[in-house]
Amino acid sequence: MTTEKKSFQQLVSESDVPVLVDVFSESCGPCIAMKPVLSELKQKLGEDLRIIKINGYTNEQFMRDFSIRAFPTLLLFHKGKVVWSREGFTTASMLEKMVKAHAVG
Repeated sequence: MTTEKKSFQQLVSESDVPVLVDVFSESCGPCIAMKPVLSELKQKLGEDLRIIKINGYTNEQFMRDFSIRAFPTLLLFHKGKVVWSREGFTTASMLEKMVKAHAVG
């Protein structure tokens, strides 16, 4: 079996489902608070959503590419394009509404 490492761009553009990217810092309180929120969201949406976590401090180019200035920042990709973004803590119900409004169906 061959395992090919895909680039971030390949992951979001080739995904059949929306991709929610959580850009975080390990020392950020709101980022830590997002962990159970993202788990709840994944439990609700299952295979209808892919969640990727990116440590902003170890991925400075990503931060520059998407003009990210705060943690956490959430980016929702659909068909390879950002369709929604938000800085700061967000609830699972809000995220579920955004995913369904912008990318599902």
